[in-house]
Amino acid sequence: MNQCVVFDMDGTLVNSFEGIFYAYQWAFKKLSIPFPGEAFVRQAVGAPLLLVFEKSCGMDGEKARLAARHYREYYAEKGRYQAVVYPGMEETLCTLKDAGCFLGVATLKKEGFAREMLRSLGLLPHLNAVCGMDEQDSLTKAGLIRRCMDHAGADTDRTVLVGDSEFDALGAEEAGVSFLAVTYGFGFHNPETRERYHITRWADSPADIPRLLF
Repeated sequence: MNQCVVFDMDGTLVNSFEGIFYAYQWAFKKLSIPFPGEAFVRQAVGAPLLLVFEKSCGMDGEKARLAARHYREYYAEKGRYQAVVYPGMEETLCTLKDAGCFLGVATLKKEGFAREMLRSLGLLPHLNAVCGMDEQDSLTKAGLIRRCMDHAGADTDRTVLVGDSEFDALGAEEAGVSFLAVTYGFGFHNPETRERYHITRWADSPADIPRLLF
């Protein structure tokens, strides 16, 4: 059994695509830049905001930070209310908690905001730690996983990250922990993607997660 189970948030615990889509749309509108559309957003989900605006959109550092600020303004006001918990997730968290697992969240959302959002969605009482982005946007997925491990007092052999994106798979690899992919979120929908990231086990629904961890 894994002592420390760390969850990604967007696309793993909650379906937040609608809010993310409109937050990106709003950021581009505020900067008077054509919005790239849904395919762009699907590729961007799970990635650090500054990385998306700098690398995918070619913005310099100052403009990327402004875009991220516009994105977060929309998400804080409206986008947070456009997210829903995946069916069966609350029951899955209860099952894992009853089995003695330490449950953490590693998210690139700002930590305080992520905590508030999880509280409003009813998931916070089931979680032992929420580790999110700092105010300087300086943390990585791997660093957030390690923070959860520190809270749990767990080593890499007793920790697993549950996530839905390539950034989750790469973060787990960098942190030296095992990885459980989920296919009901935003990524890992096809065998080719799973093979690319050497995914050997995956959950097609939240209810599959405990069975695959025990």
